[in-house]
Amino acid sequence: MVTVHAPGLQSLGDLQQEVSVYPGRDSDVVRFGLRTTGSGLHAVTVRAFHGGAFLGELRTQISVQADVPIRDGPMRSVAIAGGAFDPGEVTLQVLKGGDGSYSFQLLSETANAPESFRLVAGDPRGVTEQIYDELRRSAASSGISGRIDRIGARRRLRNLGVQLWAAAVPDVVRRQFWNEAGRITSLTVLGEHDVVPWELLYPLDGGQEGDGFLAEWVPVVRRAFGQDRVRELSLSRVSFVVPPGSPPKAEREVAALRATLGERAGQGRTLAHRADVSDLIDEGLTGLLHFACHNAFTTAGSRVTMADGPFDPIDLAYATQAGTLRPTHPMVFFNACRSAGEIGWFSTNLGWATQFLRAGAGAFVGTLWPVRSDSALTFADTFYRHLVARGESLGQASLNARRAIRDRSGDPTWLAYAVYGSPDARAAAT
Repeated sequence: MVTVHAPGLQSLGDLQQEVSVYPGRDSDVVRFGLRTTGSGLHAVTVRAFHGGAFLGELRTQISVQADVPIRDGPMRSVAIAGGAFDPGEVTLQVLKGGDGSYSFQLLSETANAPESFRLVAGDPRGVTEQIYDELRRSAASSGISGRIDRIGARRRLRNLGVQLWAAAVPDVVRRQFWNEAGRITSLTVLGEHDVVPWELLYPLDGGQEGDGFLAEWVPVVRRAFGQDRVRELSLSRVSFVVPPGSPPKAEREVAALRATLGERAGQGRTLAHRADVSDLIDEGLTGLLHFACHNAFTTAGSRVTMADGPFDPIDLAYATQAGTLRPTHPMVFFNACRSAGEIGWFSTNLGWATQFLRAGAGAFVGTLWPVRSDSALTFADTFYRHLVARGESLGQASLNARRAIRDRSGDPTWLAYAVYGSPDARAAAT
């Protein structure tokens, strides 16, 4: 399946077509008709899927000017790592249109048509911030003995998830989901991640109810624009980032992870200076980079205070544009408060996840709101144990890590983690 996304342009036909790929010869040519109603620069993105698995994308721009002859642009191409997919893998593609509406498309072995959906509240960021603030307070209260009703906290969390499912997912897409529910083994959300905190969704429609929150039912992962599809994660080397002033349990977290990761982490460096982290990234990071620190998130974005000054996502701009991590596809685990947060930055979103992934990281794990340190340590240790020691996939390891901390006195930390990558990616054998 090939889809085209061109906000600001009018389509002259379907923006998705099926293509048969044959061994040893070219496939048939497919064409998509687009029309503009005004001059200017327009972005066009072409994506390829096999069943519900995302294979790759090509992004380009079309310039339209009045009274200028039509000129053919250079041929553009992009390599696809492979066409393999796992049965039951489903992708929910969420794209923002030029008129502010959103397009939801559930892609599986059944190719559903995109559904246009306009949020009544317009920009959802305000509501999302209210939800994150409530969950931040819930995480903080759960660490104080006797201050929280565990059953009441779980009920409140469930009601938030049910309301999100009913209000933020179109009716048609919900019906498509239930038609596929018995066959879904993983769900990847591709596109606009600031629309809904996807990990909080609790599917419930009348008598149809699954096994709780979607993220405790099946592996839920995200995919950012421009992110490579990586099925093998090389974790042969491990580096830790622990600057001065990190949480008291950060050193304990590093010690626990060294024990879990074994020889991979035995000689791993612990970095405290921005310059050392930047050098490691710009030179082409190999293996795993694990942050155990504080991350300050404001309307200006994320920031980590290192021993030699502040470190923020703009410090990854060179690596992002140069693609310095693409030859090695390392994994980044940013175990800090709201490390998966994003802000708008001119024509794109800016955050740790998007910057690392556009630079070529094979996977990224971060949090959507402030989390409890003890829960964060257990999540990370369980995640690595399942991913590395037991050889489970990225999606399954994250699912087991969530389950390990979901019943902690009403603490919502288990749903705070956002995992970016291919759900079937696995750690390579050393």
